[in-house]
Amino acid sequence: MLFAEFFTWWYSRGFVELFNRLKQLLFSLWSKLSINILFKTLFDPWRRIVTESGGSIADKSRALIDNAVSRFIGFSIRIIVIITAVVMEILIIVGGAVLLVAWPLMPALVPLAFFVGLAL
Repeated sequence: MLFAEFFTWWYSRGFVELFNRLKQLLFSLWSKLSINILFKTLFDPWRRIVTESGGSIADKSRALIDNAVSRFIGFSIRIIVIITAVVMEILIIVGGAVLLVAWPLMPALVPLAFFVGLAL
C-alpha cells in the first residue's frame, strides 16, 4: 500500500511540486537580487555618492571626475551582479532540466544500485 502511494505521489504530485519549486527558485533569485532595479539604475552613481560642484573651474572639474568615478563604480558592480545572476539562472535552468528528465528514472535506480552493490 505504501509502495503504491509512493509511486502515485512520485509520478504525479511530486513531479508537479518539483517543477513549481524550480520555478519559484528562479523567480526568487531574480527578485532577491533586484535585477529589474539594477537595469533601471545601471548608470546611477554608486550609493548615490554625488559631489556638488563649487564656483571655481577646479571644483567643477573635481566634481565631474568624482561623479564619473562614482558612476563607473556603480556601473561595474551592477554589471557584475547582473552577470552573476544570469549565470546562476542558467545553471538553475540546466540543472532543473536535468533533474526533471531524471525524476522519472530515479525510482528504478534504487534496485539497480542495490544489485550493482551486491555484484561488487
